[in-house]
Order: sequence, then C-alpha cells, then structure tokens
Amino acid sequence: MGEEKLVKVVLVTGYLGAGKTTLLNHILSNAEGIRAAVIVNDIGAVNIDADLIRESGVTEVENVVPLTNGCICCTLADDLAEQLASIADSGNFDYIIIEASGICEPMPIAYTISQFCDQRVNDGEAPLVIDNIVAVVDCARMIEEFNGGRNLMADDLDEDDVESLIIEQLEFCTTVVLNKTDLVSEEQVRELRAIVRSLQRDAVIIEAEEADVPLSELLDTGRFDFDAVYESAAWLDIMVNSGEHGDPELLEYGISTFVYARRRPFDLDAFADFAANWPATIIRTKGMTWFAQQPDTCFLLEQSGEQRSFIDNGQFVAALPEEEQTRVLEQNPGIMSRWDATCGDRQIVLVFIGKGMDRAAIESALDACLTDWEH
Repeated sequence: MGEEKLVKVVLVTGYLGAGKTTLLNHILSNAEGIRAAVIVNDIGAVNIDADLIRESGVTEVENVVPLTNGCICCTLADDLAEQLASIADSGNFDYIIIEASGICEPMPIAYTISQFCDQRVNDGEAPLVIDNIVAVVDCARMIEEFNGGRNLMADDLDEDDVESLIIEQLEFCTTVVLNKTDLVSEEQVRELRAIVRSLQRDAVIIEAEEADVPLSELLDTGRFDFDAVYESAAWLDIMVNSGEHGDPELLEYGISTFVYARRRPFDLDAFADFAANWPATIIRTKGMTWFAQQPDTCFLLEQSGEQRSFIDNGQFVAALPEEEQTRVLEQNPGIMSRWDATCGDRQIVLVFIGKGMDRAAIESALDACLTDWEH
C-alpha cells in the first residue's frame, strides 16, 4: 500500500454577510484544477451556489456536505469528524474547505479539527492537516462597528455582540480578507488595517473586492500552527511587552494599548458599577482580576465590544496549602518572578486595546474600585 496523500484543510470564518460564500465560490470556480471538497456549517439554510459548484468541474455537488442546526465545535463535532474522515479516505481531494457559521468562534473549531488530525496520524490513517484559517471581514460593517456604531445588531443575532465575534475571528486566524473595499475609502481601509493589527499581530492581510483573492493566499500556504496562532493575538503580546505594541500605524488612528497592573484587589460592587458604564472606546480587554470578596480565586476577565465575561481560573498559588504550593512553584518557577512578599501571586493584570481611549481616566476609574485586603 502506497503512502497516503496529505489532505489540507482550510477554515473560512467571518460574520454573516461578510463574503465567505463568495470567497468559496471563487475557489471552486478556479481554472487551476484544484480538487476541493466543501463542508458547510450554516445555522439554517445552506447557501452555497450549487449550480456553480456543479458547473465548475472542480468537485461534484454531492461533495458539498451541509452540517446544519448546530456548531461544528460542539454539537456537530462527531459529524464533522465523520465527514473529514470520509473525504480524506476517498483519496479524491487535495483540500477540504470548511465554511463555518457566521456566529461560530474559530479557536474551538480549529482545536477540534487539530485533535482529529493528530489522532489520524497516530492511527496511521490518511493524513489531514489544517493549512490556513481565513477570516473574512465586511469593511463597511467593521468601520461602522469600530467607530462606535451599535446599529449592526442584526435580527438573527439577538444575544451575541457583532464586534465580539469579529474580534474573536480576527484574533485566531492566519489570513485576514478585508472584503468589499470598494464600499469604503482608501483612508478607511488603512484604518481597518491598523485595527486588525491592534488585535492580530501576525496574520497576512489581503484587501479584496467581491472576495476575489489569489488562490496562493488561501491554499497551500503552510501558515497554520495552533500554538503560533494562539500567541499571535495582540493582547498576549501586549501583556508580555508591558503594554507596548510594535506598530506605529496604530497611533495615527487613535488606537492605543496599555496594561493595568495593581497589587490590590477590586471591590466587587464598585467594579460592577464601572462595568455597567464600560467605556465604548475600549475594543478589547483580557487578563486576570482579583476581588476582595473572593481573595483566593483568580478570575479571568474577557471583554470584546459589548460582551464581558468572568471565568473562575482557579486558586491563586499563594492560597494553596503549603505542600501543594511548593509543588506548583517547583513545576512553574516563572511564577516566582512575579511573586510579592505580601500578596504572593495575587494581582490584577489587564490588557486594554482601544480607539480614542483616555488611559488616565480609565485607570483613575479602576483605581477607585480598589480596596484594601485583609490577610
């Protein structure tokens, strides 16, 4: 039995109406003999142009696999695995292109696919690998949203914030397609590039009209590595570099970043009041928080647009029993570099990315939420 051919997976994400299907149809109507199968995860109707696919000669229409009424990273994960395996085992395709639902987050989808790909390699089955994650952006919609517009909350997205979805899709991708550039000015395109860079450090940015992108920017790029993509989110880079972002273009458009770090806890009620009036100039916030009412628990704060969440991230090391604390510190010596004689590893460290932010005012308001800690 000969060596199994590697099949490469391309994941296409983007908010509803950004141009994902148009991009997909461009790939399928190419004249370069690309053999591609398609998996569509659309909550509701499948909107691939079946006639175009049938006439393109690239793939048969039955190889367009609809996965509906669920998200491929959770309720449809088994269906996705089955379809990926079936396509790879057929030996008929070079690529599998997945069009994700417009309301799906890319990281859990990529994780699901990566785990499945690794398992197949370990089992000696036809190999699969993620090659590229493409985030398609509607330029006009993004300009409106990131300049304070809040009229983009479509009827079909009652609970989720559009800006939050765009941010999540930009933070975890390897290629960004700024689509519909003909609907905005050149200056606005430059501003959008700066906004993307404020959120995503490494992804290749492509400008396009009607999602017409060279195939070399979409297929066989070799751009995807899970850890590298995760670390390309700008908030992480900013935290490591103490608030310094490497791109001078950001300042031109009023985009700034900073790290808020304190060794005193927030009063929960006072911080709730601040959160109720969260400044609209803040695009993205992420980091650890410490509350006086639960001083032993580290909470992860994540904010994108109008959405905010707090996740219990476990106990601070300083709150652990002495024996367990010693074990954790031995396994993670880097914790000692930020250890305080009084607080241990208890602290607040938050990354802020925003447009037109008043850093002094935000820090002053947050400082007013701080309280003393009885230890």
